[in-house]
Amino acid sequence: MRGIGLASVLAAALVTALPALADPMGDMVGRWRDSDGESEIAINRCGSALCGKIVWLKQERFDIFNPDEALRKRSLLGLQVLSGFKPAAKGALEGEGYNPADGKSYRTTLELASHWSLVMRGCVLGGLICDDDTWSRQP
Repeated sequence: MRGIGLASVLAAALVTALPALADPMGDMVGRWRDSDGESEIAINRCGSALCGKIVWLKQERFDIFNPDEALRKRSLLGLQVLSGFKPAAKGALEGEGYNPADGKSYRTTLELASHWSLVMRGCVLGGLICDDDTWSRQP
């Protein structure tokens, strides 16, 4: 009888601990549309991190601001713009985001505002200057 009670307690503790073992990055995997409706980014697993590629563009665009002149004629479609995202403070993920609008990469965080809304924040100067964009989940 004593062994059954201990087994029940251990089983209950394991079930209680399962949410803590859940993958915090899993909810961000999917397809997201930027706030201006010009592009969609697919966020997927890349090893132990998350990355994101542009998978849809409202109209064809090229990487014209890339600092490497040889890359300025490449299409933004298929371009990886998010890389190395791993858990950071307060439930956010932190990694690097490439901004085709200026050809620069920034320290970037991704944080779910809800199941349907993702806040992408790029910062410079150690977080002194930041810019947010809210993306919406796509089917």
